Amino acid sequence: MKRAIVFLAAVIAVAALPQGAVFGQAVGKGSMLPQWVDDSWRNAQYPPNVWYVGYSIDEVKGGAKIADVLKRAEKSAQMKIAEGVYVNVKAESKTLTQSDLKKTGGVASETIGRYYEQQITSSTDVEIAGVELTTFHDQANNKVYALAKVKKTDLVGYYVSRVDYYLMNAENDFKLAKQFADSDKKRSAVEKITDAVKNILECRKYCSFLSAVDINAALRLMNKGAELLREISAFDMKLQEAARIFVGGREMLNEKEVSLVIPSIQSMLSESGCKVADKREESNFILTVDVRDCERSASGSFFYVYACVKADVYNVKTGKSDAKLNFTAPKAGWTNEEKAGKKAFEEAASALWKEIREKTEICK
Repeated sequence: MKRAIVFLAAVIAVAALPQGAVFGQAVGKGSMLPQWVDDSWRNAQYPPNVWYVGYSIDEVKGGAKIADVLKRAEKSAQMKIAEGVYVNVKAESKTLTQSDLKKTGGVASETIGRYYEQQITSSTDVEIAGVELTTFHDQANNKVYALAKVKKTDLVGYYVSRVDYYLMNAENDFKLAKQFADSDKKRSAVEKITDAVKNILECRKYCSFLSAVDINAALRLMNKGAELLREISAFDMKLQEAARIFVGGREMLNEKEVSLVIPSIQSMLSESGCKVADKREESNFILTVDVRDCERSASGSFFYVYACVKADVYNVKTGKSDAKLNFTAPKAGWTNEEKAGKKAFEEAASALWKEIREKTEICK
């Protein structure tokens, strides 16, 4: 076998044996083999335009367990079905990708398209459901026969149901993303957009399987997913427009006005995808900070300083505060009292940024 098709137990649903199926039956001299062992009978009974069929023969060698040989023959028959589906997937995947890229604009969509093309042309996992298995043990000749078959219409139904499932998940994730964005929860909105794109990729995987059986149905669903991806991409670009935040306030260290915490917070905001506004009237959020050294102590030649922090995150859109913060930062120490104070304000900046990240979503 030049190309192995991997079968996972979790994704192969094997139907119960149909009435008349023979499992492990010994046949004496003069007994007839079942009709499905004959190639011409199988081809007539299960025409390739209606069925995917896999057929396998194995020998029962001395000491071998019949059950093990039967399982091996069943697996071989199922793999032959998967090989047939995979060959068709390879043939149709380019059609799907080209159609999607023609109808999907934007850098993000094209990137997804390229990823998808790579995914479906390199995959060796084909998911088959609804397979019916029939086995036969010819004791006289020490041979085992296995027949696996599945109707193409059943595969179409299964793949369509999986595509619909992942499309529905993507649509729900997108709705939640928009709801989070409306509430200025940017980080949650970005996470839901990521989830939606993941679901679309899963949808495309099943579209590739579906293309092996019904290319028109696959194209229809693929284009439905592409349309949703266009909407998500446009929304994501708008969402990525950085929020503008004005940072102001007062910092008092040893009864002197300093500028330590505010510049540090401004840098952290910029690194997290926000823009620092120069004017209050140009901002989406106003962060007002009040920091001062509130407690000092000494132990020998070591000085300790605590910084007390008050902050307000005001949402210009809603006209309300998203968070009011009031805490004492972890103490800082140094052999020099002035240096200890600066270290305390560094601790204050780190603690304030952590509070902002945990209690607001002003940045992604």
